[in-house]
Amino acid sequence: MVIQIASDTYKIKGYANCYLITKPIPIIIDTGKKDTVEYVKAQIEKIIPLKDIKIVILTHFHYDHCENVDIFPNAKFYAAAAEIEDYRKHKHKYFHRHKFPKAVHDILNKKVLPLPKKFPGIDVVPVPGHTRGCVVFVDKKRKLIYTGDTLFCIKIGRFDLPNSSPEEMKFSLEKIMKLIDKYNLELCPGHDEL
Repeated sequence: MVIQIASDTYKIKGYANCYLITKPIPIIIDTGKKDTVEYVKAQIEKIIPLKDIKIVILTHFHYDHCENVDIFPNAKFYAAAAEIEDYRKHKHKYFHRHKFPKAVHDILNKKVLPLPKKFPGIDVVPVPGHTRGCVVFVDKKRKLIYTGDTLFCIKIGRFDLPNSSPEEMKFSLEKIMKLIDKYNLELCPGHDEL
């Protein structure tokens, strides 16, 4: 189901949530897992054609957040440099229970670019913990923070996975809480329930 959370911003509610910002440039935050691809496509296309998405930004490379990257034919893809480095070095060992589909692997391995510090209206904030390269996206104008798997509504993300940084999780959570308090942000987590 699609939920409008701002005048030009939508949550595609699923096992892993995806977020669509339509202005000024159509952006998708996280893409969901492959067994939800038809659902994700249908929900996005209620609002905008997939071919119109220009940017896909990923909070991290776990399968349930990036496995549908291949459905956006005209997009540029971005993730944290540390996440890209870990994927290219360790491939599936850290990021999936099984191999990514070839089209997804090719994008993650060859086409994903390192995130700049800022996109139009969105700040990129590193929050290592759940993975070494996790980031959150802060939208001060819309008063939203997209937290991926670092912080959920009532709990925190795991930090016991091969590419986690458990020693950094506490500091990342503190950073998120300070941002929420400072800018009065609404939480947009990667999952509503687990």
